Amino acid sequence: CALPIVLQDHPASTGVFMGAELLVQICAHLASVQCIKLEAVPTPPKIAALRKAWAAQPPAFPECSILTGLGALYGGFDVEQGTDGFMTGFAFPEVLMAIDGAARAGNVERAHAIYAQFLPLLVFEQQPGVGIRKEVYRLRGLIECGRVRRPAPQVSTVAAAALA
Repeated sequence: CALPIVLQDHPASTGVFMGAELLVQICAHLASVQCIKLEAVPTPPKIAALRKAWAAQPPAFPECSILTGLGALYGGFDVEQGTDGFMTGFAFPEVLMAIDGAARAGNVERAHAIYAQFLPLLVFEQQPGVGIRKEVYRLRGLIECGRVRRPAPQVSTVAAAALA
C-alpha cells in the first residue's frame, strides 16, 4: 500500500521545473499521486493544460486534485481553469473559502469580485516570511503577539503601519 503523495510544483524552492506534460506522465503512472499543488507561476495556464491532458489521458488515481498555492496570488484566474481549491497560507482563509464556494456554485463572476476585493492584501502578503500574516492575525485578534522566531525577519515598521 503506497502512501498518498501531494506532488508540489514549486520551482522557486526546489529548482526543478516540471512542465504540464511531465506532471501528466507522473500522474498517469503513479496512482499514489493524489494531488498536485501548483506553485509555478503563472498557474492558470498549467491548470488548463492539465485539465485538457487529463481529458485524454486520465491520472492513475481518478480523483487526483489540483490545488492552488502561492498565497492564492492567481486564485481568481485559477478557479476559471478548474483548480479544485486552495492549499496555501493567507490571513483570511474564509476569503479563500468564499472564492472557492462561488466558483463551485458556478458563479465565477462572484469569485472574481471577491478575489479582486482582497487582491491588494494577497499581494502584500507575498513578502518573505510569515511576519505579515502573523501581524494580520494579531490585528484580527486571533493571536496576542505577531513576533516571529529567528532567523525569520520581524514585520517591518513600514509594513505594520501599512496594515494598521
